[in-house]
Amino acid sequence: MNINLDNSKQIMEKYMPLIKSMARKFGVFEYEENICESQMILIEAIGAYDKNKGTFGNYLKNQLRYHFLDKSKKERPLSLDDFDEDGQRYIDSLFSDFDIEKQILENEKYQELETAIGKLEIRDQKIIKMSYYENLKNAEIAKKLNISPKTVANRKSLSIKRLGEIMREN
Repeated sequence: MNINLDNSKQIMEKYMPLIKSMARKFGVFEYEENICESQMILIEAIGAYDKNKGTFGNYLKNQLRYHFLDKSKKERPLSLDDFDEDGQRYIDSLFSDFDIEKQILENEKYQELETAIGKLEIRDQKIIKMSYYENLKNAEIAKKLNISPKTVANRKSLSIKRLGEIMREN
């Protein structure tokens, strides 16, 4: 068979057993990926093959072997379950500023506060939410609710005291 790019499909079919064999030998890599890479190497080998250097089968086999040996040299990514030189798992040596326990406790406090706010009168709930959630000033709240700013201040003060009582009861 003449080795050239014109009959590359026939060459691919003929050397597919060799490609599959080499892909299995280097099983530390993904098999399907090995097959695809091997097919690319075969196409490159067709263009680079010199008849004076032996048979095409041996040439291709050596090209594939060199490729996979070279690929084996590359450092593979580490897993967090791997161990460092001190024998400690990588995952155990990670440090984070995020404290999950603190976050859970804060969430519980916010839920308790939300429940306590729900026990206030509707008008007081609106005042507290506008003041603390929406960061509105007393005058802005008063305008929205059609009441005086002094009433907003008094209701807010009484609501905060009431919230304290409700929170202590729970």
